[in-house]
Amino acid sequence: MHAADLDTALAGLSPAELELLEAELAAKLWARRWGRWKPYPWQVPPAQIETLGWWLQLGGRGTGKTDGCARYMVEHVNGPPCDPRLRGGHRMAIIAPTQGDAVEACVNGPSGLRAHDPRVVLRTTVGGTFARWPSGAEAKLFGSHTPDDVERLRAGGNRCLVWMEEVAAQRRLKDAITHSEMGLRIGPNPHYIGSTTPKPRTELIELTRSPKVTVTRGRTRDAIHLPEEQRLHLIAKYAGTRTEAQELDGILLEDIEGALWSRDGLDKARVGAKPPLSSVVVAMDPAATSHDESDEMGIVVAGRGTTYIPDRNGFQRQHGYAFDDLSGRMPPIEAARRAIRAYHEHRADAIVAEVNNGGEWIGTVIRQIDPTVNYRTVTASRGKVTRAEPVAALTDQGSAHIVGSLPDLEEQLTTWVPGDDSPDRLDAYVWALTDLMLAPAGNTAAFA
Repeated sequence: MHAADLDTALAGLSPAELELLEAELAAKLWARRWGRWKPYPWQVPPAQIETLGWWLQLGGRGTGKTDGCARYMVEHVNGPPCDPRLRGGHRMAIIAPTQGDAVEACVNGPSGLRAHDPRVVLRTTVGGTFARWPSGAEAKLFGSHTPDDVERLRAGGNRCLVWMEEVAAQRRLKDAITHSEMGLRIGPNPHYIGSTTPKPRTELIELTRSPKVTVTRGRTRDAIHLPEEQRLHLIAKYAGTRTEAQELDGILLEDIEGALWSRDGLDKARVGAKPPLSSVVVAMDPAATSHDESDEMGIVVAGRGTTYIPDRNGFQRQHGYAFDDLSGRMPPIEAARRAIRAYHEHRADAIVAEVNNGGEWIGTVIRQIDPTVNYRTVTASRGKVTRAEPVAALTDQGSAHIVGSLPDLEEQLTTWVPGDDSPDRLDAYVWALTDLMLAPAGNTAAFA
C-alpha cells in the first residue's frame, strides 16, 4: 500500500478504530521484541520463588541485572492473574534508590519495562507514579532515600510482586524491606525480585544467607553483549583489585583484611535515632581546587551527645553521632550551598573544612554565599592513617555511632585499607569525629 493510500485509509477510521489499531500494532511489536531476547544464564529466574522469598541478581556492571528483572515483571503481568478480582490481575511495586531512578532505569531506560513491552505507559496521579499495562495491571514506583519515601512505602498498598532495583544503593534499605514486606499479600505467592551490584551492606549480606533467597551471579567479563573494547578496558584497568571483585565480578565483599572499620563493628555501634546533641559540625573534605569536579566532595554532618555514657571500656564520655552524608560529585558552588543548608538546618556550631592540598578555596566560596556562617579550617599535620586510627577506635569502643544507615560512607569505611588513597566521605567523617571528640579543647586550627 502506498503512503497516500495508507493516509486515506487511516483518515477514514473513527477514533475508537484508531485506538484499536494502535493497540494491535503495539501488541505485535511487543511479541516481536519478546521473542528476540536471549538471556544470560544468571538472568534466568528460579523455577519457583518461595512466598515472601527472593530472586536476587548480583552482578558486575553491564551484566543485565535490570534487564532480567524487567523481563520477569513483564512475564509476570502476562501470566496467570494473582487476584482475578483486580483489573489486570496484578498490583506490583518497583522500589529504587529514588523514584527518579525507578522511572529512568526500570521503566524508560534501555533495559526497562518499555524495552520489553512497549505497551507500558507511565502515569502520575494524585496517588503516585505508576507503570501501567493495557490489561490494567500496574506497578507503583517508589524511592527509598528520604524519610518521606519511607512514609510513602508505609502506606504503599498491597502487592503481589516487588522489584527492588539496585538493592545495595538504597539508603533506607532496611525500612524499604520492612514496609514493602508488610504489603506483600496479594495472590498465592507474593515475592520479591532484586537486582544490584553488591556492596557490603548488612541487609544484603543477610539476604544472601537466607534460605528463602535464590541468588544468581553474573560477571562483566562474561557479558558478551557489551562492546568487547569496553569490557577489556575495565578488566585490564581494575585487574586484581577490590573494585574488580565487587564492581565487575559481582562478589559481595564482607570484611576487608586490613581495613580500620569492620561491618560488624559499625553495626554494633549503630543507633536508630540521634539523641539530644550539645554540638554539631558539618565537616567537609573538598576537592583540591575549585575547578575539580572529578573527585567527590566529602560532606558529613555529625554531633556530640549531651549526656555522658560509658563506652565498652567503662569510660564515661560524650558519644559522637554521624547522621547525614551529603557527599557527591558536584560543582564547588553546590558543595558550599549544600554545606550551608546543612549548617542552618541542623543548627550546627561550625562548618569545618580541610585546607590541605589547595582546599582554601572553599572558605572563600562559603563566605561569599553566607558570611554569617561560622567557618573554620583544619590542617593535617600527620598522615591520614594516624588521623583515622583514633576515630576507628571510637567505633570499636562503642562511643562513635552511625545513625540509621549511611551506605556510601559505610562502604568507604569498611573497604579502605591504609596505604590506599583515602576517599572523601571517609576523610570528612574523620574530620567531624576528630573535631567533636578528639581535638583538644579550644584547638580548632590543626589536628595532629
